[in-house]
Amino acid sequence: MKITIHRGADQIGGCITEICSESGNKIFIDLGHNLPSESDEPDKYDNPTTLSTLLEGVSAVVYTHNHGDHAGFFAHIPEDIPQYMGAMGREVMQNSLEEQLNTAQRAGRTQRAEEVEGAIARLNKFRTYATARTFHIGDIAITPYFVSHSAADAHMLLVECDRKRVLHTGDFRDHGFTGKGLTPTLARIGQVDALIIEGTTLSRDGSASKSEYQIQQEMLELMGRYKNIFVVCSSTNFDRLAGLYQDTLKIGRPFVCDQYQKHQLNTLSKYTGKFTSLYNIQNAWTISLNNNALHKRMFEQGFTMVVRNNANFRKWIGFIKEHIDLAETICIYSQYLGYLEEQPSLREFVDSFGCKVEYIHTSGHASPEAIEEVCRTLNPRSAIIPIHKDATSDFHTLNLPDELKAKIIAADTAQLGIPI
Repeated sequence: MKITIHRGADQIGGCITEICSESGNKIFIDLGHNLPSESDEPDKYDNPTTLSTLLEGVSAVVYTHNHGDHAGFFAHIPEDIPQYMGAMGREVMQNSLEEQLNTAQRAGRTQRAEEVEGAIARLNKFRTYATARTFHIGDIAITPYFVSHSAADAHMLLVECDRKRVLHTGDFRDHGFTGKGLTPTLARIGQVDALIIEGTTLSRDGSASKSEYQIQQEMLELMGRYKNIFVVCSSTNFDRLAGLYQDTLKIGRPFVCDQYQKHQLNTLSKYTGKFTSLYNIQNAWTISLNNNALHKRMFEQGFTMVVRNNANFRKWIGFIKEHIDLAETICIYSQYLGYLEEQPSLREFVDSFGCKVEYIHTSGHASPEAIEEVCRTLNPRSAIIPIHKDATSDFHTLNLPDELKAKIIAADTAQLGIPI
């Protein structure tokens, strides 16, 4: 078996990992687009010729989850190359694409609408996998294991061939609502020959990651002090949305979103609501300018409203502000803080609420302590291969035994290929 990190060994996002068996059977794990902030240069794989060269001889692409920096090129992959993803993650992507299609059609952007329609058609041909159920691509066996992340339906992937076992962690954490499952999952996987593991947070400030439960409690405390709550957060960060929804039920106010967000929450409830009431979201209200019954409840009782930076929400918020006291109102910004610097339109949107703004957020990525736990527990025989980390991050700074540190593979070696 040979592992090659085409991208991700020295940058966050844009992940592309190749695993090739002795027979020449080759798969990719993730085929991600660069994050917008990663470089001012265009992504080199946006070029069809370059992407075609990269994909030469590939039997399949398997995605750990649906974030764009892991699955961003799915629509450009030839139809004769199968693509795999969890069923819920695939549906979340479809919801997003359908929203993009509706937006393009309303705006009369014909070319963009055709591009999105093509992406939906490609997505509909995805093959789906289920957690802990092994599937095969030629002589390569793959077993997905569900893991907590800020994306829905994220998985670690155990890859087995040529009598070797390799775990690709994708993006993971242990401080989400389902993060307690990490330790038993690792025990179930057992020792591996090589570990491909994310290191996103190693370049962060070193402060401990708050748990989603702590985030939920902080949100609830603000709901006790403010009548009207606007929340800026990802429409697919389901831990965050579920915590907000449950807090709002406790307070006895309406939880308000738009039709697209409601569609995503319905997908969450469909796949996970039967396992836990936390993710069973049945009573969210959808906003419109004509819903007088909702307006009456909102203005009398207060509300929690999850917002997006678009023209509809700007219109709705302008209407709502005419009927509420801004002294009783707060905007919670609950996503990566760097977006406010990178996206002037988002900064202006947050400022437009005209009320106090509070930052409450936690990372979707593993803390250094969680990374250490995975390395120690799986105790790879041959190699620890860091990915999804910036060039300045060093796994040798982790609190690991010397025998494990000796197995850490440098970025330049990983990019050339590692025989296992």
